[in-house]
Amino acid sequence: MSDVMIAVDPNVFAIFDGISLVASITSLILAVIAIWLALSFKKDSDKVNAETSQLLVEIRSDSKVISQGVMSELKAYGDAMRGTFNANTIDSSSVTGSVQSFEMSNNTTEI
Repeated sequence: MSDVMIAVDPNVFAIFDGISLVASITSLILAVIAIWLALSFKKDSDKVNAETSQLLVEIRSDSKVISQGVMSELKAYGDAMRGTFNANTIDSSSVTGSVQSFEMSNNTTEI
């Protein structure tokens, strides 16, 4: 049998080498762009995270102020109601149910 030789033109290898070079350069450029985008998004997300943390601190302090105001009002109401119940049980001859002294606290909050 005779040996069959397949001859490939050297220009074909040059074309594939050129395409390979262009693809490699394009890949490197895309990698640099991807790294830049990742760093940019991280910077933006860190900024949003800091703002969110600050807002949470403000919400926490506002909720403490509100709960303190509500608790003082609730305490004043409880004291007034206990006074009413005590007045009704001490003097069994007259049950009026009126409050002897009732003080409202002067709670104000700025939001």
